[in-house]
Amino acid sequence: MESRSDLATDLPVLYRAALDAVDELSQLGLRRDASKLRDRAIRAYGQSWDQGCRRTLEDVQGKARASVSVAAWSVRPVPGASLRG
Repeated sequence: MESRSDLATDLPVLYRAALDAVDELSQLGLRRDASKLRDRAIRAYGQSWDQGCRRTLEDVQGKARASVSVAAWSVRPVPGASLRG
């Protein structure tokens, strides 16, 4: 079990990373998804700083990053797709 002092050090960094990932999602135009994830992160961060909060922030960050990856792939052409053989 992680001590309170470790959580007090780690959670602000994780919160910032989660919000940065959510912001990137918003910049890609997925504002509704970004808003839901941002609200979830804010709610978790405003409650008890415990392992549940850590898991929620990690989940928010992971979902935002995954959505960014999917969105990035959906707007980029497949490499070599424009080449004629």
